[in-house]
Amino acid sequence: MASFSSLGIGSGLDTATMLEQIKAGEQTRLKPYTLLQTSYKSKISAWGQISSSMSALQTSVKSLSNDAFNTLTVSSNKAFSATATTGANADSHEVTVEQLAMAHKIKTEGVDSADEAQGEANNGIRTVTITTGSGDSAKTTTVELKDDETSLNQIAKAINKQDGGVSASVQRTNDGYQLVLSSKSTGSDGKISVKVEGDDKLAGMMDTSNGGRPAEGPDNGDGMYLVTEAQDAKLKVDGSSYTRSSNNISDIISGVTLQLKAVSEDNKSEQLTMTRDTGAIKTSVKDFVEKYNALLKMTTAASKYVQNDTSGLKDDQVATQNGESGALMGDSTLRGMVSELRTAVNGTYGSSDADITSLADIGIKIDAATGQMTLDESKIDAAIADNPDGIADMFMGRGTNEGMAVKLGTIITKYVGDPETKTDGLIKTSTDSLDEQVKIMQTQLDKTQKLIDAQVERYRVQFSALDSTMSQLNSLQNQLTGILASL
Repeated sequence: MASFSSLGIGSGLDTATMLEQIKAGEQTRLKPYTLLQTSYKSKISAWGQISSSMSALQTSVKSLSNDAFNTLTVSSNKAFSATATTGANADSHEVTVEQLAMAHKIKTEGVDSADEAQGEANNGIRTVTITTGSGDSAKTTTVELKDDETSLNQIAKAINKQDGGVSASVQRTNDGYQLVLSSKSTGSDGKISVKVEGDDKLAGMMDTSNGGRPAEGPDNGDGMYLVTEAQDAKLKVDGSSYTRSSNNISDIISGVTLQLKAVSEDNKSEQLTMTRDTGAIKTSVKDFVEKYNALLKMTTAASKYVQNDTSGLKDDQVATQNGESGALMGDSTLRGMVSELRTAVNGTYGSSDADITSLADIGIKIDAATGQMTLDESKIDAAIADNPDGIADMFMGRGTNEGMAVKLGTIITKYVGDPETKTDGLIKTSTDSLDEQVKIMQTQLDKTQKLIDAQVERYRVQFSALDSTMSQLNSLQNQLTGILASL
C-alpha cells in the first residue's frame, strides 16, 4: 500500500491523518474475530493442562489397580537371585541349585601361525557348516572359503560375519594359535557340531560331531578339542527337580525369574522369601491424593466465574466477560468430568460388611466444597498394618465388586483416552473442535483484513485524486490572480 505521508500536500488538507483514522476505525471490524480466536486458544491451553494432569492421575490410578498391592520384597540368596513381577505371590520356596547351565566351547589343535592357510591348496571352494542344538530348534551357520581364505583369522572372521549361533576367536596359547568356537546359547540347546566339505585337510582339523575330543581319555574321532561341555542347569524347587538350558528361569514359580549364580553349598537348599512391600501401598496412595488434588485445583481455576464489571457502561453497551474468569467457565464437558470424578472418590466399594469401603476408612478426608483431599498418615499407617488386603479390595475390587481405582480408570479413560489401547477421549474431541474454530477465525480475519486494506486503498486513491484536483485549482487560481493583477 502507498504511503500516507505524501497526502495533503496539494490540497493543504490533513488527508493523511484522516486516512489513518479511517484505517483505525476499519481495523475494529477485526476485534470480534480476534476475541473469539483468543478465547478458543485459551480453552485449548486450559484443556491441555487439564489433560496432562488427568494423565498423571491415570498413571497413579493404574498403580492402585495392581502394582501397589503386588510389589514384593525378595530375599537375597547366595546360589541364585530372583526378580518378581506383578504375577508373583507373597510366598516362600526352597531352592537348591545342583548344576549351572554352561555354553559349549571347542578349539582346534594349535598351529604356528594364525595367518597361514590350513586348507588344501588348489581345492577351489570348501564349505564349513556349524550347527548348534538339534531337531527343530537347531541353528545352522554356513560359510564358504576359497583356497586363500583358510587361515584361522580368516575362518573366524567369516564365521562371525554370519552372526549365527556361535562366536569365533583366535587365541595364542603355549600350544600355538587355536581357533575357538563358543556357543551363544547355554545348555544342550547350544551344543556345537562342525562339518567341513570339499577339503579333507581342514575337515581333519575341524570336523566335530561328538562334542569335542577330550583332553584326556580315548580319542572319539573329533577334530576339535572340548573346552567346556554343553551343560543344562539342574535345580530343585520345593522338592521337585527341574532341568533347563538357561540359568535364567521364569517358568517354574509363577511371576518369578530365577537367576542361577552358583551351585548350592553342600547341596543344601536356600529359602526364597517374597513378602508384600507395604511401603509401596502408602507411596501409591499419597501419590494418588497429590495428583487428584492437583487436578481439582486446576479444574477449579479453569471453571472459575468472576462477575462482570458493569460500572461506567452506557445503556447501549454490553459488558464483556471478566478476564479473571476461567477459560472453561460454563463448559459442560468439564463440569461433567469433575462431577463424575468427585462422585467416584466419595463412593463406597466392596461388600457392605467389609472393614474398609471408602477413602475415609484409610484416613483420607474430602472437603465438601473444594473437593480437595487431606491424608491422615497415622490412620493410613494403621490401616496398612492391620488390613492391607482390605485396602486392596477397596481400590482393586474383588469378584463382582468393582474397586475405586477401576471406576476412576474408566472415567479418566473416557476423557483423556488411553495410549496403551490408542483410544482418544472427550478432551481431544473438544480440543479438535476448538482447533477447527481457531482456523475458521483465522480465515475470517484474513478475509476481513483484505477487505479493510482494499477499503483504505480506495480512500487513499480518492484523497490522492482530491490532492491533484485541488493542486490544479490552486494553480489556476494563482494564474487568474496574476492576470487580473496585470490589468
